[in-house]
Amino acid sequence: MQNRAKTGVDFEKSVQVNGWIKQTSSPRMKWSGNGRNIFDKIKSINYDPTRFILDETVDITKYDIYHPETNKYREVKKYHMDSFNDWVLYSEPYFKMASKGLFKKMPLDVYNKFAEEFYELHKDSGLFDRVIKKINQKSEGIQIVDGFIPKEELEFRTVLIRDNWAGYHRITIQVKRK
Repeated sequence: MQNRAKTGVDFEKSVQVNGWIKQTSSPRMKWSGNGRNIFDKIKSINYDPTRFILDETVDITKYDIYHPETNKYREVKKYHMDSFNDWVLYSEPYFKMASKGLFKKMPLDVYNKFAEEFYELHKDSGLFDRVIKKINQKSEGIQIVDGFIPKEELEFRTVLIRDNWAGYHRITIQVKRK
């Protein structure tokens, strides 16, 4: 597990006070194509992003803690309030190269070309806005180290970060205060 992920999990445990309990829901995107993993699915549609379609009926909500008495959900981030003056990472729900063991699944240039084409195809299609809305539909906002930010005070965007990890591109959702 990445150090960032481990310290984030530790922080999530620390916010289990005042009735909040750790109850996690992470986006599980279901894509068209055939295969056991995302790379097999991308190959099966011949690397054509127009044929790589998200099943939008699948629940892709995102939250880390739950308050059973109020029936409210929150995302937890180990950020400080001033971090939200600029864009910070919120989620990477789309396909991604995430371990060296996956390198053999798809060559760097093929993967990056597909990621670029997918991003360009959908940056104005409304898909990214729909995903952001669905991910946040249950969460009331973000619990952070020094407070809480209601989702009405936040804005989200989807960006393509080139050469993000080991040369591989990543499509990420970022967040900041309005």
